[in-house]
Amino acid sequence: MTAGAPELNAVSLGGANRRTILFVHGMAGTAGLWVLGYAFRLTKDYHVVAYDQRGHGLSPAPPCGYRLADHADDLERVRRRYTDGPVVVVGYSYGGHIATQWAMRYPQSAAGLVVIDTPPLPVAAQDIDAMLDGVSAVLGGDFSPSGGFIDPLKDTLRDYIKRRRRAVLNVKARLDVLKQTRFRQEVLSDLPFSDAAFEGIACKTALIYSSHAGHHDYARRQQALVNECTLTILEGGHDFVIGRADAVAAALQSFLAELPGAAWQPAPIPAQFAVVS
Repeated sequence: MTAGAPELNAVSLGGANRRTILFVHGMAGTAGLWVLGYAFRLTKDYHVVAYDQRGHGLSPAPPCGYRLADHADDLERVRRRYTDGPVVVVGYSYGGHIATQWAMRYPQSAAGLVVIDTPPLPVAAQDIDAMLDGVSAVLGGDFSPSGGFIDPLKDTLRDYIKRRRRAVLNVKARLDVLKQTRFRQEVLSDLPFSDAAFEGIACKTALIYSSHAGHHDYARRQQALVNECTLTILEGGHDFVIGRADAVAAALQSFLAELPGAAWQPAPIPAQFAVVS
């Protein structure tokens, strides 16, 4: 695990003595995605943790450390901050790649894995540029940037800008800071997961994909390779985590209810996975 890694902002809700669910947001997102839409549905039965990735939200933006392996180490560090036992990790969009990398890298920590509408790797350069430059420009009031990544967001962003101007300016400022790091170069350098890597995932896995965003071939590849893996396709586009939060939360709760109690119990750490902090 990387020495001197940044202390990431995190939100912890519910009794810490309960089983822990850890949420990972997507690119340009924050922990706030999960708090209102999901955390309060789950805190009666679970301990819920959501965090801001490095360079996002209220977390620091170091100059480097944006590879999937770095993010997976950050995620594991957050887990250790809040619990000694295995957790279920839920990752949305690019956060699904982080969650998947974590489950591959720290199998002893994984009680379960939920991947929500995650597109295949590698990430397209134009999508990163649309997020760093296009979304930042739109948040600044310029709606002329266009592209497949940003066009579906414009109507939502227009309304969001009107309602939450101060929060919008904070997000824009964070994106502008992220542009000064190696984020773009390092995200582009990550390669697709191999078949063997997917086959090595040891925990029960749920895939929840939207009907309109595509990526179904990639989802079915994951389902075929991961040992215990289900695929649910829900009506909606990529923003269904917000627009159809009830349906996504119901699919998540169904998965959680099916996990055996043994999945949440600590297991001996195999020598090849032992990590010295």
